[in-house]
Amino acid sequence: MTHRERLETALNLGQPDHVPVSWELVDRCALALTGRTGWRAQCDAHRMIGSSIFNLQGVGPQISSRLPAEYREESRKVGIEDGWRVDEYRLTTPKGTLTSVSKTGGIKHDPLISKNTERLIKTRDDWEVYAGYLDAWNAHAEFEVGEAAAARDYIGDDGLVGFWLADALYSLSSVRKESEFILDLLDIPEVIDELLRQVHQRVDLAIRAFNESVADVLVYDICWASTSLINPELCERLVVPEAKWAVESIKPGKYIVFFTSGRIRDVLPSLVACKPHGIQHLDVLGDCDLAEVKQSFGKDVCLIGNYSPVVLAHGTVEEARVEARRCIRAAAEGGAYFISTSDEVPGDAKLDNMRAVVEVAETEGRY
Repeated sequence: MTHRERLETALNLGQPDHVPVSWELVDRCALALTGRTGWRAQCDAHRMIGSSIFNLQGVGPQISSRLPAEYREESRKVGIEDGWRVDEYRLTTPKGTLTSVSKTGGIKHDPLISKNTERLIKTRDDWEVYAGYLDAWNAHAEFEVGEAAAARDYIGDDGLVGFWLADALYSLSSVRKESEFILDLLDIPEVIDELLRQVHQRVDLAIRAFNESVADVLVYDICWASTSLINPELCERLVVPEAKWAVESIKPGKYIVFFTSGRIRDVLPSLVACKPHGIQHLDVLGDCDLAEVKQSFGKDVCLIGNYSPVVLAHGTVEEARVEARRCIRAAAEGGAYFISTSDEVPGDAKLDNMRAVVEVAETEGRY
């Protein structure tokens, strides 16, 4: 089987020739292995390892907005602080100006690591300014999907072309400090519900872009569907309905995979009931036992992940093999599983460790 056939078979709940391996490999690891960033570098890193290409970052959906002149988005370098580059983003609107600050590059061996030191929304009054911006953005939004065609040509049979998309809750949470956002969910639900309605319009546009593109898989990020962040009741109200809608909105012949993190076991039945093709990453730091999840849901959804990224970075080659065997024993039976890290591969992951896992899957993960 080709990498593409192997992944498709697993997503269709079947048994490929052996367990697929597809690392959650983004720019941090691509830079370390190839000296470059971007989705092509991510593909080349997969090829160096021998793993299947899946969930590339930067392919799409490419959505944008031709905002009116009274709205301005500006980014500028502020300076250097303790080895970190400090950047400011400024959003100017008729109702007011919002700013955020981020730091990048302070870890020399992993220079793409960044952190937000100021979020765009600092007070609840700021939400009104942001709501006006969302209305303007939605009114002038558009999409372009040509990058997906370029990715299809570049990938060939070495994997699947994927778009990555955050759901409305995750998108909205990114502009507010997490602890304050959670309090807003509880204290001003009517305000948050209206903002989520506005952000949902952007999600809808992105799914339309996916359907019109040649991309194969929509990786739909619902990382707030985690009891590490919110309780199951909030998840059922704020995440599950849109996730179900997303599945139902996908064009026939395409795939959708839910991207999760943290503790999800309490909400997993509801997520599986939405009928996605796959669920990742069954976080090793969460509360999912891979063997139990396979037994409970393995006939209904393809399971992806549960391999520890810490082993890739700090383990020996033999420890990498042992971790691969654990995943295979727990979830390979019957198919509908592929090995991936629980969240992204760190920049200091060892090439030999990743190659060793591919070798184990090819020899000990055969059906």
